[in-house]
Formats: sequence, C-alpha cells, structure tokens
Amino acid sequence: MADVIQFPGAGALPAPAGPPPAMADLDAIGERYVAYAEAVETDDWTLPLLARACADDIPALRDEIHRLELLRRELAAELERRSGGA
Repeated sequence: MADVIQFPGAGALPAPAGPPPAMADLDAIGERYVAYAEAVETDDWTLPLLARACADDIPALRDEIHRLELLRRELAAELERRSGGA
C-alpha cells in the first residue's frame, strides 16, 4: 500500500463557494420575449434569433420561479404560524 501524505487542514473545510450567482436580468428577458412575440406576428427575419435567445432564458426563468415559490411557501408558513393555524 502506498504512503499517503496528509496535508494539514485537508478535507477539514469545504472549498469556498465563490461569488454568488448573478441574478437574472428579468427586464431584459421580458423585453426579448416581447420582441419575439412581435416578430411572430410580423414574420420578421429576426424570429429564429429571438427564439434562440428566449430559449436560452428558460433556465434563468425556471430558477427565478423556483426562488419565488420558496419565498411563497415561507411566507405562507409564517402566516399560518402567526394566525395560530386557523
């Protein structure tokens, strides 16, 4: 069996998480979706580009919806607790 060198503190703490993830620019996402909807109505040449841009926004929208749902549940639980379960 090979000798293993133990480094002080190795494995004791998790790696730093790094900077927090950037928040989605919901205004820009909304503007892209409106531009996409208008391009659909007018059969504009930019339609495929806007469709791809809107598709790229799906993960950010999903994460934002998940975040809001967690907040809604937290608020509902607090309201239930304060109202005494009535």
